[in-house]
Amino acid sequence: MRMRSRRAAVVILLASISPVLRADATLRYHTDIQTTALIPTAALDQTLAGLRDMVVRIKGNKASSSLGKVTSIVDLTTKEMILVDVANKRFATTSVGQYGQQVKTALPALPAQASAILNSMKSRFESRNTGRSEVIQGIQAEEQEFVLSVDMALPGGPATPSPFMKMVMHVWTAKPEEFQRVPVLQEFKSYSSTAGISMNSTDVIKQILSIMPGMGDGVNTMMAEMSKTGGVSLRMRTEVAMPFLATMMQQMPQQARQSLPAGLDPNAPLMQMTQELVEFSSDPLENTLFVVPPDYQMVSLQEVLKSAVAVAPPPPASPVKQ
Repeated sequence: MRMRSRRAAVVILLASISPVLRADATLRYHTDIQTTALIPTAALDQTLAGLRDMVVRIKGNKASSSLGKVTSIVDLTTKEMILVDVANKRFATTSVGQYGQQVKTALPALPAQASAILNSMKSRFESRNTGRSEVIQGIQAEEQEFVLSVDMALPGGPATPSPFMKMVMHVWTAKPEEFQRVPVLQEFKSYSSTAGISMNSTDVIKQILSIMPGMGDGVNTMMAEMSKTGGVSLRMRTEVAMPFLATMMQQMPQQARQSLPAGLDPNAPLMQMTQELVEFSSDPLENTLFVVPPDYQMVSLQEVLKSAVAVAPPPPASPVKQ
């Protein structure tokens, strides 16, 4: 009986100090982008300037994610989200549940013709385990493949080749046994699990992509499938191809084809983007990293989003479970 009491006391003690034992986590990702000659490199570099490096920091139930000009801070205890415009010393607050709808509202309305084209899109999704593995930053990783194909029928126009667009994602996630060996991975996973209950990143994406239902349905399915693995992404390589371009180029007159960039392969992906973990640490993090500096001005969320890069606002600082 005394032994049982002692065991119970040990369990209670461990439970009470478990938050103290949780390690802080910092993960740095770098993104490399390659394009074909059809996409001007200078224009792409200008558009994506500052978006090649992302830093995720986790401390207890708080996380900070920095990408480009905006840093997002999420507190899972209060369900509050803060978007910080570092360059202009401004910030905006919102609730996790309202973020997706507010971002959707801030997006410019699509012209009727563009909306009709987007609504004509139909997407298909498939995934598989490739069986391949690699070592990334000293961590054993396994690969999954996700394929999103999009068909599009131009209103009143000729039929386009199928698929109109194809996106292939190769995602390497840490193997399950690595979580016990690498504390940062365990902290990342623990936060993601809590975030999965408190906030659903897929719901945010659904809100944003609802302006183009055909495309959005496929992306939502893909995000839901990726989140089922519960792993931590170490590398994600994305290839975007538009097969209809090859068909169009083959139908062009010889003279017009000669004006195309030299060495152009119409069947090659238009863009390849690789985001990879380049550094991780469990060193203690200062609390100041998760609060807004006192000299920053509060503004509306729309103002912060407008000052950010045009391509997209950063996602909530909830590491997406992949």
